[in-house]
Amino acid sequence: MTVLSSSVAAQAVPHQRSARQRWARRVSVAAAAWAVVFAAVHVYWLAGGTAGLPGGMSLLDNRPLLIIDVLAVPALAVGGYLAWLLPGGGPRWLRRRLRLVSGWTVAVVLLAHSLPTVPDWARLILTEARLTDLPALQRFSAGLYEPWFLVGGLLFLAATLISSTGTPSSNAT
Repeated sequence: MTVLSSSVAAQAVPHQRSARQRWARRVSVAAAAWAVVFAAVHVYWLAGGTAGLPGGMSLLDNRPLLIIDVLAVPALAVGGYLAWLLPGGGPRWLRRRLRLVSGWTVAVVLLAHSLPTVPDWARLILTEARLTDLPALQRFSAGLYEPWFLVGGLLFLAATLISSTGTPSSNAT
């Protein structure tokens, strides 16, 4: 009787996810949210906002940064969509391997972006230096911008790693 009741219970909840699948979904949602928030910040900067930029700088006055910002918004939208799809689902053409390669690529790019600031972080951690001792642009980079890239890289790394540890059938299409 126990076997029958357990099989009936399994059929009653056909979409119950394993703990790994739930973690994969949570971390992927966090990575997608990171991308959406960062895209919103870029849209704010494109609209002329200066909050969060060093010394009230505006991207509208800096053509190279403006171009980067314009390209960042759709890139972040695609990245957020891919993060959302990492645990599985989405269009059939976006197979598991493509999702995982995309996730690893985004993670590596974001983590590599934050690497040049490691010496500043090391100096701040290992010496009596304070963030306020750095010039404005370095302070912006070490204190706000690059840690944000580091968090995004770690989220994409975790989402991709968790999503890649199941069997291909557990991360169907």
